[in-house]
Amino acid sequence: MHNVKKLALASAIASVFAVTGCSNSGSTSGDSASGETVSGKASAPSGTVAKLNQPGALEIAFSFIVPQAAAAITGLEPIKGADVELIRVDDDGNQVGDVLAKTSTSITGDYTLTLPTGVSLAGNLIVRITGANHQLRAQVVEKNVDISPVSEFVLRKFIESGADLDQLVVTDVVKLNGKVEEFDLTAGANLEQMFDVLEQEVGAFVETEVASVSANGADVSNIVGDYNNAAFAFALHDNDDGSNGTFAHDMWLGDFTFANGGTGTVNITYLSEDSTWANLSGTAIENSLIDYNAELDDGNSQETFDGSFNTRGILAVQGEFEEDIEGDKPYGWRFPAMTYVFQQVADTGLFFGLTHEAGVRYGTIDSDNDGTYDAIDPDDKQGDEVFRTLEVFARKPANLTDTAMTGDYGRVYFGSRLSSGRIELLSANNTVTFSSGFSGTVSAGIEREIIVNSSGAASYGDQPTPSESFTLTVTADGTITEGPDGGAIGFVSEDAGYVDFSESTGSNMDNFADFDKTMLIKLGESAPSVSGKKYRLMMVSSHLEGGASASIAMFASQFNTFLTMDSNNAGTVNGNFSEIRKEQGLGDNIEATVHQESDLAFNIEIGSNGGTTITVPDTDGETKFEGFFNAEASLGVFTTGYLETGSVDYDELGLAVLVDVTPK
Repeated sequence: MHNVKKLALASAIASVFAVTGCSNSGSTSGDSASGETVSGKASAPSGTVAKLNQPGALEIAFSFIVPQAAAAITGLEPIKGADVELIRVDDDGNQVGDVLAKTSTSITGDYTLTLPTGVSLAGNLIVRITGANHQLRAQVVEKNVDISPVSEFVLRKFIESGADLDQLVVTDVVKLNGKVEEFDLTAGANLEQMFDVLEQEVGAFVETEVASVSANGADVSNIVGDYNNAAFAFALHDNDDGSNGTFAHDMWLGDFTFANGGTGTVNITYLSEDSTWANLSGTAIENSLIDYNAELDDGNSQETFDGSFNTRGILAVQGEFEEDIEGDKPYGWRFPAMTYVFQQVADTGLFFGLTHEAGVRYGTIDSDNDGTYDAIDPDDKQGDEVFRTLEVFARKPANLTDTAMTGDYGRVYFGSRLSSGRIELLSANNTVTFSSGFSGTVSAGIEREIIVNSSGAASYGDQPTPSESFTLTVTADGTITEGPDGGAIGFVSEDAGYVDFSESTGSNMDNFADFDKTMLIKLGESAPSVSGKKYRLMMVSSHLEGGASASIAMFASQFNTFLTMDSNNAGTVNGNFSEIRKEQGLGDNIEATVHQESDLAFNIEIGSNGGTTITVPDTDGETKFEGFFNAEASLGVFTTGYLETGSVDYDELGLAVLVDVTPK
């Protein structure tokens, strides 16, 4: 196996295109005029075209990733003789005012209606077909508007994101609808199941696309500067024939510069990156082997590309369809187009993102017989590779002093130990006190541990850790060149409010690879208040379960997953979580599902120093977030764990970040 996505943004450089539309107003000039006609075709899954509520079976054309851009959704049929209404809606999707115009579809599902005087194309102008239990809607953002499950799904995602529908750039909405329609999906006979398929297959993709165009462009001058970039990735790979599979981690630290490209546009320059990755590969854990690699960048691959920055604090870079062929290997990869999105923390130079990536591995051919593999063979699909990456950008300080870090920090830690026949996961959270220079003392705490060994057996437990002192070596621009154990590298943010460092060691000869990730946030002197706040959740974790064939899984929240704090003691979760699972061990094929949560209640306990525990119960157990909020409660960092009902040991560990996105 091969690590093909060691840097999410850098890997998109070759295929990015400029994103500047967020700076425009709602309607694009010349795209509409009162009295002109809007036309299109209405379609729905077979059996729903009349009443939109008939039950039926559903076929899913593929599991979790699109091998290539293909045809539009198949299996849809025309909606004949249905009323089509033109209306305005508010940002929650509710009708505002009277029906503006009305027509009917033909026997082929086609319709045409005339825009009334004073009505222009906009994201809040809707054509609608209403059935007994369902409705299909489409945003009137061009003169040719098809009404289908795709148009309804995209509108729902805009509403979920909290977008100002009347301010959307119409060309962005047109582009997004077109991208979703390129996915090769098969419809069935039940509309709600069709929406489930769309959520499973393209939900994460649409959420990130929507995020980047959901608000107007912002003043980029506030975020210019030099940035550190760091990430920690979880990955699973499979072979379609079941002959092999991997559990993997990736880690990197990079340098970027953000420059002002005008309102809403960020000129991003990638300068360099150091990275490390490892795969534990085999048909089962007992016969697994390590492939460990570390790469130091020589700084000769600098590239500049454009991103967008909007008034919701979302930084986005859009990439297109990619192929990766190395020439000396009889296989290569294809990746669908996607958008990389990062949420800004409270008007600072600090951004967090959680990237959902996946690729399809194909055999390659030597098309010109020169001894080099130079083309993908689309008829030779060999496997799938899925990545979930927690990533951060932090602006560098101009002149960091050692006194800037004096005080208490909340610490969260995640570790992974891979070796032949063994996977070990570790997590911990406690406090660090910096009292002199960059020297700190870590308080005593508990380290959580999950181990699955070569026999398939699993052990779980909590181990006490003693208090210990350490010193960081930090330069004036915040770069950490030496960490607690001598080898860690990382950075301090410009206000010293966030610290990030990591360490990795490994050897193919000795068959081991170790990864350690630490995040620190500066704490306040009293308990912060979170009541009334809304947080974007970025969570990724790994699940290990023992047995004859150990079950392995990854869980991650999608971009529009939120925690709403009803008080300082309770709140609700809304959003989607992806699960990537190998049910029968390392060599098993990957299965993917998406779990939707709506108003799932949780409890909060906040200590005097910002130490926080969030407990989210469900029907099978509870998820726990244990970590810290900063003094302003604008940022929280946590370890995560899942505790099954009746169990005292966690079988899932990971990391999470909460960023305050409360509307101002």
